[in-house]
Amino acid sequence: QMNVRRSLIVAVGVAALAAPGAAGAAPGGNGKGKQKGKKNPTVQYVFKGTYAGDGAVDVSHGNNHVRKGNLDDQTVQFDLASAKLVVGDTNADAVVDLNDVVVGDAVVVKARLPKRDPGDQPFAARQLVDQTHPAPEEDDAA
Repeated sequence: QMNVRRSLIVAVGVAALAAPGAAGAAPGGNGKGKQKGKKNPTVQYVFKGTYAGDGAVDVSHGNNHVRKGNLDDQTVQFDLASAKLVVGDTNADAVVDLNDVVVGDAVVVKARLPKRDPGDQPFAARQLVDQTHPAPEEDDAA
């Protein structure tokens, strides 16, 4: 009778020790495991300045990522080939393209770059907004 009781106590103790270990091994338990591979995630950089031509922008200021990367108060090169351009048709050729962005225009350039080290220039821009020659507002009354 003593051996049965002792065996039962040992079995319950082993089960109690095993249960938390199994629960802790569940995938996504505390959410921390998902970040292990992301040492330098991509974030939105917002550059503000004047267009200097040939994809270059004289950056006067920007968001926190621009400032922390020491990319403000200098000329930054961008690859604008696949960027969405938000600009008015300044040369009246019925096509909105990089030819409509004039040197000296106030622009905002958005790019998704690695958070801690943005890499080498030219940066691939996602969007360029020309604030000097804004795109005409679309008529929503139709």
